[in-house]
Amino acid sequence: MSHTVYISDVIDAPVDAVWSVMRDFNGMTTYHPGIVQSEMEDGATGLTIGGVRRLTLGPDAFVRERLLMVDDLAHAFTYCIIEGTMPVRDYYAGVRLSRVTEGERTYAEWWADFEMVGDADRAHWIHHVGHNVFGAGFRAVAARLGAA
Repeated sequence: MSHTVYISDVIDAPVDAVWSVMRDFNGMTTYHPGIVQSEMEDGATGLTIGGVRRLTLGPDAFVRERLLMVDDLAHAFTYCIIEGTMPVRDYYAGVRLSRVTEGERTYAEWWADFEMVGDADRAHWIHHVGHNVFGAGFRAVAARLGAA
């Protein structure tokens, strides 16, 4: 299946270690340099299916995202953006981690499908999400685990 944005990487750390960093939907501030603040709404936790987090991305930038699925056996989760300052709609995304047995590494995938709103530059936003969100997230997880 082809996604609007698809980034993959190999992280030199075991899948369970990478999952322990990425699993908590409210934990992005512990590793991602682009997230100023993350706050779950209405008493939800970072593992509450249907829970909404508000990510502060900068002084005037935010997204509110709903957790759709967490699968500990598959090391995967999916979510959608329900509101925010990014010029997108129908934004659905997911992360999946797979064990690389040679060297105890992790094959990491992060994808998103979305439509642009108005006259927003599609190529710019695809690059931004892929490089500055997904790619930066994987690099930051690797650095946190000493695998960079």
